[in-house]
Amino acid sequence: MSQQITEAFVQQFADNFRHVAQQMPSRLESCVTIESGIVGMSKSINLLGQRTAQRRLVRHGDTPINDQIHGTRFVDLYDWEDGDMIDDLDKVRMLIDPTSDYVRAMVSAFNRSKDDVVISAMRGASRATSGSIILPASQKVAVNASGLTKAKIIQAKKMFRQNEADEENGEELYFAYTAQMMADVLSDTTLTSADFLAVQMLQNGTMKGKWMGFNWVPTERLHKESTTRYGLAWAKSGVTLGIGKDTTTEVGKDPGKGFNTRVYGKQAIGAVRSEEVKVVEVACQET
Repeated sequence: MSQQITEAFVQQFADNFRHVAQQMPSRLESCVTIESGIVGMSKSINLLGQRTAQRRLVRHGDTPINDQIHGTRFVDLYDWEDGDMIDDLDKVRMLIDPTSDYVRAMVSAFNRSKDDVVISAMRGASRATSGSIILPASQKVAVNASGLTKAKIIQAKKMFRQNEADEENGEELYFAYTAQMMADVLSDTTLTSADFLAVQMLQNGTMKGKWMGFNWVPTERLHKESTTRYGLAWAKSGVTLGIGKDTTTEVGKDPGKGFNTRVYGKQAIGAVRSEEVKVVEVACQET
């Protein structure tokens, strides 16, 4: 039973629960490739390498046989769970049944864990048949004692273009940013009037299109080490979120606990960076 339940007793004169400020939906789930219905603890993501055609120089020559390059990455699933118990006597002392709000709070926690898994997969090592593959230095924008600047965004966009991993090749590009990163960009003196207006609309949540070629995703869950925050830009096809079992919740009587109401939730998820050239890490100074 939650030991904090007494805070919501009738003496507080509240007729509903107010959820504290928190991220409730997943911000990144819709921005990556989804592999659902995975059976077992992992699933392989099979990749085909780039081929090179050769000029035919001999009449009636043999048909060339050039082996196709293959690659494999693995999405490893891990189980997540949460639970609480509501004493029936607590319900008597309260103006409402808290069960639905407990479930909503749990689902929000699971949604945030999806974002954490995706963020870790983008920056971490990817499991492949050849071993663990890290994100190379060539896919990282250095901090250079500065926050997020227009120059860093341009550098990231350049990497996607050089790698043929941008919209010219049918990719959807995304950029995850924090509130401080947005403030840094707004204070960047190199912004044109059009840039400044676009970023202001982005900050206000009214921007419908893209800016600098990216769809912008706000999140405060990006990794921070000391005074360095790591922003992330990626192509949707370059990151896979695997779902063995999506978020499910159960609410029911527990006969082993005096038939009090137990609230429980679980999910089985994992993520992997399928291609290094489709992810860029942007280091930003943040105190």
